[in-house]
Formats: sequence, C-alpha cells, structure tokens
Amino acid sequence: MNRHIITTALVSSIVSSLSGCNFLSNLTGSLGGGRIEGAAFAVDMEKYDVESIALQVAEHGDTMCPGESANFTIVAQAKKKKSGARVELHTAGAWASAAEVRGKMDLTEFAMSGKGGVPDRGTFRPDSSPFVALLGYDLRATYRGDTTKSVTRHFDPVYSCVQQIGMHGGAGPEGQGGAHADAPGGYGGAGGPGGMGAPGPRLVAHVTVVRTPKHDRVGMVKLSGDLEAATLFDLATGITITAAGGTGGMGGPGGDGAQGSDPQGAGGGGGPGGPGGSGGPGGEIVVFLDDRFPELATAVRVDVGGGAPGYGGNGGNGGAGGPAPERACDDCEDPPPGADGPGGPAGPDGTTAGAPGRYDVRTGDLDGVFASMPRGVQMRSEPHPQPVAPPTPARGPGRKPKRR
Repeated sequence: MNRHIITTALVSSIVSSLSGCNFLSNLTGSLGGGRIEGAAFAVDMEKYDVESIALQVAEHGDTMCPGESANFTIVAQAKKKKSGARVELHTAGAWASAAEVRGKMDLTEFAMSGKGGVPDRGTFRPDSSPFVALLGYDLRATYRGDTTKSVTRHFDPVYSCVQQIGMHGGAGPEGQGGAHADAPGGYGGAGGPGGMGAPGPRLVAHVTVVRTPKHDRVGMVKLSGDLEAATLFDLATGITITAAGGTGGMGGPGGDGAQGSDPQGAGGGGGPGGPGGSGGPGGEIVVFLDDRFPELATAVRVDVGGGAPGYGGNGGNGGAGGPAPERACDDCEDPPPGADGPGGPAGPDGTTAGAPGRYDVRTGDLDGVFASMPRGVQMRSEPHPQPVAPPTPARGPGRKPKRR
C-alpha cells in the first residue's frame, strides 16, 4: 500500500489563496453540512428559550493544526417556556442514529461559519495549507431562532502534525488477470505478475527558520524539482523529506474456472493469482540547510528508501458443478449436481524491495532562496557564521629566517 504523504500547495497558489477567506459569508445560509439522520427525533426548540450557547471541540484546547479535523458539539443553556425549568442541551453527533438524536438538538438549528477552515456536519476541517491561517482558526455558531445568541472559538495554529513533505514514486501496475475458462470443467488461467514500482522523485529542499504572527521560531521547507511545494513545520517535532520509491504492483487475479459439464460434471478450478511486483528504487534529494540554525541538522530527516514489494493477486473463483440429471423416477430422490471447482490459490507476495536512493545534506546562505515569502512570513535576522581563518604556524624558539 502506498503511504500517504501530506504535501502543501505551491507557494504562489498559497499566497493568492490568503485573500479568499470570508469568515461570515455563510453565516446565515450554512446548514452545517446537512440534516442529521433522525432529525425528526431531535428536541423541538420551539419549546425553549435559548439563553446562551457554547462550543465544545473534542480533544482540542486552544490550538489546531492544518488539515487535522476536529469534531465539535454545541451546548445551549435554555429555559423551558412552559415550566421555566432550566436545562442544558447538546447537539447530536454528525452521524448519530435516530436513537442517539432523541433528546438532543438538531445541528441545523445553528448557522455555522469558519475562518481558515470549513465546518461540515459537526466537524471543523482546517485548510491543509499552513499559510492560509497564520493568525489562527475561528469557528462560529449562531442560533437561528435568535441570532443574538452566537459564539466563536479561536484556535492558534500549531504545526506538529506536519511531519512529512515530498512524494513517493507511483505504484507499479497490477498484473494482467488470468483468462476465464471456456470449456466445461476447464481451469482458469494464472494471473500475471505485478509491475515494478516507479522510482522516487528528484527533489531539492531548502530549509530555514522563520517568524510568523503566532510563532517566533518555526521551520520552513521549500521543495523544487519533480515537486514544487512548501510548508511550515514544528522544530521540536521535525519533518521528513520524502522521495521514496513506489510500491510494487499487485499480482493479477487468477481466471475463473468454468462450470462443469452437463450432467454432474465437476466445476473447473480457479487459476492462481500472479506474484506481486518489485518495489521501485528510491529517488534523489539534495537538502540545503540555512547555516544560521544548527538545530536544523536534527530537525530535518530524509527518506529515499526503496518501495515495498507488491501483494500477490487473488486466486480465481472455482466453477460451479454441472447441473444434476433428471430424476430416474417420480419417487426417486433428486440427484446431486456436480462438485464445485476449487478456488485458485493466491499469488505469492513480491519479495524484492526497491534499492535505496541517494541524498546529500549541505549548509549555506539561503537568503536569496527565501527572499520571496508568503504574506505574514518573515525571515529571521540572525547573522551568518563567519569563516574562521586557519591559524598561522608558530616559529620555533631561537630560529631565524634564512637570508637569500
């Protein structure tokens, strides 16, 4: 299976997208992503006066990471119109059943809006680009029955979830399927071998430490070569730059066996699956680290590993047994049909991983590379280290230079 590598958008597209956020554009029109299943069983809000609402965001304090979704619940402090009793009401989960919705508020009672992300059926989904919300994320809920009852939760951005950037080579093609048997009782053909995974990409990475509105020191990577991308990352967590080989292709499925002959012929066996393909070789990465920040040497990791071999293909289905003959007499038992054919064996998994690629890590002055930044990101002002002149050899005691 291919590992999923989280990458960020091009710097140019990132910068242009910064102007596209409209926090209140959906405040009166959003339905929070659609009605919850079983909404007819939810609390009838006509029977309550809502005095205040609050947002609870599961497993989140005051921070949020790009692309990392968070589930939320709206809590209302309300008073029953008939008895005056005070109650606390909660919205049901996004995919709650009718039984789970009973006694809870329907999420569509509230208009939802977001800054830096999108609320969708009880889940807030921050934009995957770390440059879209440098000032943080806002989630707002407004009660439709009384729009003066509104609440906003703010989350500062963190980047600890951004742990990889780069890409793998493509997976190898799946092997060709085995031929299905035609002749009665015939066996299916063998599946073909999976193809080799594609080699990893060639990348150049420049890494520095920058300042953002919410972080005095945060790492930044720019990629070029076969992938143009950029991201911020947490210096304590670090980041892996990936140019790994692709996974070998899965072996082709075996062909299906044919039905047995009429009458009572045994079904044909399924064909064997094909073997998994070899993994692709790792790619090449050249990493340039800003020489002002020695901590980058341990914060940046490289993955140019070869791709994993592919899985073997599935065996073909066995053919059904031939139909039973007619009964020999009216009082005779029905004769059985022919035996079903056996399913084909699965193909063997591939055994050859791709060869590892190559990488080189260098340090230097990267001011020119990072001269153009996304809006809100600033270069730090630490000076570059000065080259140290080699020491002058000392003269021995009592020795005089020779005259020429």
